Amino acid sequence: MKLVFASTFYYRRGGLESYLFKTKELLERKGHHIVPFATDYFENYDSEYSDYFCKYYDVSSEALSKPFKENLQALMNLFFNREAYIKIQRLVRETKPDLLQGFNMARNLSFSVFKGAKDAGVPTIMRISDYALFCPCAIGIDGAGELCTEFSCTGMNFSKILSKRCVHNSLIASFFGLFEVKTIFLLGAYNKYVDYFIAPSRFIRDIFIKHYKIPSERICYLPVFIDSSNASSADADDGYFLYAGRLSKEKGVMTLLKAIERNAKLKLIIAGAGPAEAELKAYCTNNKIGNIEFLGFQKYSDLQDLIKRCRAVILPSECYENSPNIVLESYNYYKPVIASKIGGIPEIVKDGETGFLFEPRKHEDLYSKIEYLASNKVLAADMGQRAKRLVEQEFNAAKHYAGLIEIYKKALLKQTNNLKFTCSAQ
Repeated sequence: MKLVFASTFYYRRGGLESYLFKTKELLERKGHHIVPFATDYFENYDSEYSDYFCKYYDVSSEALSKPFKENLQALMNLFFNREAYIKIQRLVRETKPDLLQGFNMARNLSFSVFKGAKDAGVPTIMRISDYALFCPCAIGIDGAGELCTEFSCTGMNFSKILSKRCVHNSLIASFFGLFEVKTIFLLGAYNKYVDYFIAPSRFIRDIFIKHYKIPSERICYLPVFIDSSNASSADADDGYFLYAGRLSKEKGVMTLLKAIERNAKLKLIIAGAGPAEAELKAYCTNNKIGNIEFLGFQKYSDLQDLIKRCRAVILPSECYENSPNIVLESYNYYKPVIASKIGGIPEIVKDGETGFLFEPRKHEDLYSKIEYLASNKVLAADMGQRAKRLVEQEFNAAKHYAGLIEIYKKALLKQTNNLKFTCSAQ
């Protein structure tokens, strides 16, 4: 089978792209051919198909200082990326794929890629990784840093995003963010041009059924996976705790610092970079916290080595996480995970079995879990063993491949026979 994998970026930028490349490698081992389609971002890996890629336009807060013409084009691409539409049709015409799967499409490539594929007679699938289709800031957090429980932007409530300035703390950016999601929502663009959606967690599946009105039979639950065949043994444990991920407010790293500072004997390593990095380092300096080490962004191989040698990995998120890759990567190296009880996390972190859950933003609760594992090396090892068994039994590559192929076949049959198939929530 030949498949187009479409994504804004074509390098291991974060969890989403990590999943993309794992899936690409899995399918290629099974004899399938993957054709990438992306923007021409400067960090992309080399590809023989890069001539088909379309121009990348920055939509971050830094983009506000760029020339008006670039900002105007970036704004237009929020609603319809004409270049992406033209180039995906050319790619489809010249490579003749069986279907197209999209990852991280909103804000840059937009639904134009799905429309281009559908107009060319190619079935389409979209993997959902965040809330960008109906949340202007994509993570379900308002401008005051509070969780959105009812996602008011999918209704007619215009006041909240504007009063809270949810996008880049800017009234103008928030207005256009709201206009984007409302327009796309009212057009029903993704519902119209995507045959099936893939939800990596039951949590996000339920959210999209309720708030984006995706028919339940068209959104398939398929959890993430990891290849556990090449992981090392569980012997290494240098006693430190590890946070690996983006340094931004919604990731809860400040809550983690407040937990760690309670006990100078604890050792925390932070691997990652992001907009909150300076604030977090300043907090450590001002409060004379000497047991926290910031390593910055780590290459994939270096990050794996850090996971192998830690006592446990900590995931203190304060946003609606989907199904974080770092959990399975930790399990793969026999490491338990201490994580917030939020979003899809409780589906993969089994409290008291493969790690501990704590209440988001409650640093006292988090500290109690960290301190307990710090003083119970044997318990941490036992949890790691259970975590390894769980990942081998439930989140293995064979089960994921079978699930993917089932969804692909549904999309192909729907395209050829105009038949409808129901996706399972199990």
